[in-house]
Amino acid sequence: MSVVKAAEVKAFIASHLADPLRENNVDPTGLTDDFDLMKRGIIDSIDLINLVSAIEERFNIEVDFEDMDTDDLTVVGPLSSYIEERAKSKGA
Repeated sequence: MSVVKAAEVKAFIASHLADPLRENNVDPTGLTDDFDLMKRGIIDSIDLINLVSAIEERFNIEVDFEDMDTDDLTVVGPLSSYIEERAKSKGA
């Protein structure tokens, strides 16, 4: 059983959204923890659902939106940290 790290989640997000990031002149490898995917126009609400589904599948967890601050849901660092903590609590 592997331990999920926030950096791994961040790398997954960058990889998953590489094309839209590049289309918006953002280097996927240079995402900062305070980068807001929605405010920067990388994703919309449908893309967010798709991203969360991909994260759930990749890291074998279930995201509970009620556990997260909605302001942090589209921010790379807090989202990555949330997934790391969620995976720990589920024993992933």
